[in-house]
Amino acid sequence: MIFMVQEIPDDIYDFVCKTVVTYGDVKISMKDIHDRNVFGNSQHGSGFCIKYGVKAINHKDAGANKVLVEFTISDGEYSVRCISHNADENYLSGSLEDEAIADMLQIISRSQKEGKRVELRGHYINMGTKRLFLVDTIELDDGFQESQMTTPQFKEFKGLCNKYDMTPLDLMMRDDTLWAELYAMDFLKKAVLLFCLSPKRKQDMIHVGIVSSHGEGKDHLIERVIQPLVPCRRAGSGKMATIPGLFGAMSGDDLNAIEIGLLPKMNHERVAISEFQTWGDETFGELMNMMANGQIEMQKGALDIERETTLNLLFLGNPPNYYTEDMDKRVMLDAFGKYTFQIISRLTLIFTQLSLSDGKASQRIRDAIISSMDGDFEESEIAERVAKWRKFFREYLRYVSHMTPKLKDYSGSINGTYDDLEQKPQFKDAFCIRTATDNRKYQEFANLVRGFARLMGDDAINFTHVMSAAQIFELSLETLTEKFPTKAWANGVDENLLKLYDCILEKCPVGHNKREIQKECNISNEDLTTLTKLKALTRFDDGTYFVNADWKEGLEI
Repeated sequence: MIFMVQEIPDDIYDFVCKTVVTYGDVKISMKDIHDRNVFGNSQHGSGFCIKYGVKAINHKDAGANKVLVEFTISDGEYSVRCISHNADENYLSGSLEDEAIADMLQIISRSQKEGKRVELRGHYINMGTKRLFLVDTIELDDGFQESQMTTPQFKEFKGLCNKYDMTPLDLMMRDDTLWAELYAMDFLKKAVLLFCLSPKRKQDMIHVGIVSSHGEGKDHLIERVIQPLVPCRRAGSGKMATIPGLFGAMSGDDLNAIEIGLLPKMNHERVAISEFQTWGDETFGELMNMMANGQIEMQKGALDIERETTLNLLFLGNPPNYYTEDMDKRVMLDAFGKYTFQIISRLTLIFTQLSLSDGKASQRIRDAIISSMDGDFEESEIAERVAKWRKFFREYLRYVSHMTPKLKDYSGSINGTYDDLEQKPQFKDAFCIRTATDNRKYQEFANLVRGFARLMGDDAINFTHVMSAAQIFELSLETLTEKFPTKAWANGVDENLLKLYDCILEKCPVGHNKREIQKECNISNEDLTTLTKLKALTRFDDGTYFVNADWKEGLEI
């Protein structure tokens, strides 16, 4: 099922196995507290404060000037109503000192406003007819998003990669590490891994859009690749994607009564949007500021509240029902409604491609489906191996997300490469419909350069990062503006064959034998035979080959 040319060196895998043992599982969960509300013993959990308020206690047994703090802690799936107080024990057990209450208010306020994780411990009590969780202790965990990978571990890993002339990105893209459960083309793997970086500032945000046909495995991509690797929540589709649910809602005029939505909860993380074409224009309209500036704003009466939402978005959806292959590719983006132009400007990468796999992928996809149905990825040697790679690269991605390679040290190459991209007709066709240029695209391209540097674990920008950014950026442009090569795919022609054909056309157009072609273009016997059968090449009786220069035109490439 796994198709790799070269085995991963034993000392790299041994290092990974040795290293992941030192990493704990950092879970954000209120499930245990939520599920055990009939018990009165101590319970522990972690999450984010999504709402809080302070009420005066007016009861003779409570004492003078006493307060009840009410707040809700959520992990995104389970929410628990919590209380703390400083009243006399005669009124209610579990009283805290005034200073402790003040500290708690500061903690839950930061959690709510800044998306900080909290750990809490307490027990359930009855208060009238209500069953509430009385918090004994609560702590702010500022470092839950920090990597557990140490600098010595990172350096040793990089050294091992250099020893075998490979990069961490090469390892992350392999089918026997992170992609065992889903076949995907290289461009898609790279886009997803860029999305899996953790944005620390708004300039780091990477938003990716993928529009493809039904049944291409977009949901599987979320469930089997992204979520097992990094924290990523899925936004609802259709009417389930409400503005209050995504952004938050204000209750009355109380600042502290703001319930934060999914996007602020995932600050510095990721949100995947499945079936985005079912969203309404109003939702996309509210999303504009967040995608560009990494924050949301809420107004009610005299209140104007900002919440940080620095996160990566992944849009997965289908083209409109009326789309046909003879239409302009941009018609596929009508799925974004009336905000299509604004969305295009804010998406770092856009792929409009009916099929996310190439012409050779059918059997590999079927093998992956069968293996998944048979439970090969649940309890097996394969599952254990993949789990170790996921755990290792989870911490690696955390680590490199904090790296800040300086773009200005390589600004000349970045600017020159971007200028070349900007002059392409596809660029002007896609992004310069209303203006002569789009400066947002320049920032996004520069961020791609730094993103590739981070994925490769490099603290300085080099030419490889610039070229990697240019290649995926240009491919995004091509899928957005060019016709689908459906005829090529139908004939079993994939991207690799096209590259080999181009190489032979350039270096060995006529009169070269098999050995000479293989030396110049590193082509296998199988691929050479395939290109000959497809009439891309003609073999003469003397063993030499002639390249059909018009072959790609016949494939509608």
